[in-house]
Amino acid sequence: MSQSTSSPAKRRLKKFLGMKTDGGNDPQDPPSTTKSSNLKRTASTASIDSVIARKVARQSEAQKSASNPKTPIMPASPRSARMHAGHISSNISSIINPDRISILYKTPPKEKVDRYQATGAQFQQWMANTDPAGPACPVVQSTQTLAAVRAEFDVFTSEFAVPPAEILGALDATDLPSNPRSKDYRYSKIHRNGNLAHVPTYEHYIVEGAIIAKAIFRRGQGPQWTDIALALYKHEADINTLRYVYYTTVENKQTQPLVGKVLYPNHSFGGPGTKAGTTIRIWNSHTLRFQQILGTQLGRATARLVLAAWPRGTHQITRINTWFWSGNLHMRFDIEPIARPDPSPRPSLDIDAITTA
Repeated sequence: MSQSTSSPAKRRLKKFLGMKTDGGNDPQDPPSTTKSSNLKRTASTASIDSVIARKVARQSEAQKSASNPKTPIMPASPRSARMHAGHISSNISSIINPDRISILYKTPPKEKVDRYQATGAQFQQWMANTDPAGPACPVVQSTQTLAAVRAEFDVFTSEFAVPPAEILGALDATDLPSNPRSKDYRYSKIHRNGNLAHVPTYEHYIVEGAIIAKAIFRRGQGPQWTDIALALYKHEADINTLRYVYYTTVENKQTQPLVGKVLYPNHSFGGPGTKAGTTIRIWNSHTLRFQQILGTQLGRATARLVLAAWPRGTHQITRINTWFWSGNLHMRFDIEPIARPDPSPRPSLDIDAITTA
């Protein structure tokens, strides 16, 4: 989960490699609904007969998946030379991704941190719908379907898997499956056609209650990440069951430096170099630190996902959890419905009659 950076060293490295990496949502405030792709398949990619056979096979597999809950969420695409080439390219571009070199990250200056905070506060207002007269929300309801995703992407891997090791310590406070040996999570890796350094790639674990993003590389092509993640989830469970969004091994140029080089040092928290056990830090809603994280790219992406999944004023992000494990930053965003005010009158209570534990 990374994005191109302004570091001179990284720019030189990227120029040498002839590549540019990005995160799941490139623009500052993109609309959520995907636009039609400009890329077209050519006759040399596959014959008409093979295309028809592939569609028939997918429809048959989709019907089996609907009747069998233990069928992977997306049947893997038929193997081909082009598909394997795309898979190899996505792996190469991920391995040589300059944004993985976190030592090159600069500590964000106060002016940038303040901008993050202001942006995060704005997204909070959009989610809660507390300022209808304010700036217009740029996110619309997502209409992306799994069928549309499968038509545009090759499904290289689709299987049931154990929960990712990076999130095991953060499962205790949830009702998500936490048995490290039980394959309760639907894992998928999909990628879209591209050249060696520009293969849009996504890896997710999906389980009722959570979206776990392992890799988000949009490369400026195709649907927004929020649309893809929501399509995957809504095929697995009702959207109203979604409560958590996880990110593993965060390499984003905005989120990682803010958390690792500003927030943790300012609070004397152990960061990537700590040898102690994993400690989960909780950043609560409506605090400056929460808004600062929410204003970074991964925070904005999660807020967009909430805004694309539900009408404004119905759901919001209430907590952001961060922890370092194996030297890498991992995150969990907690989503909750917004309680509606009770219209029925209540009798007033004497404050002296109220006791707290």
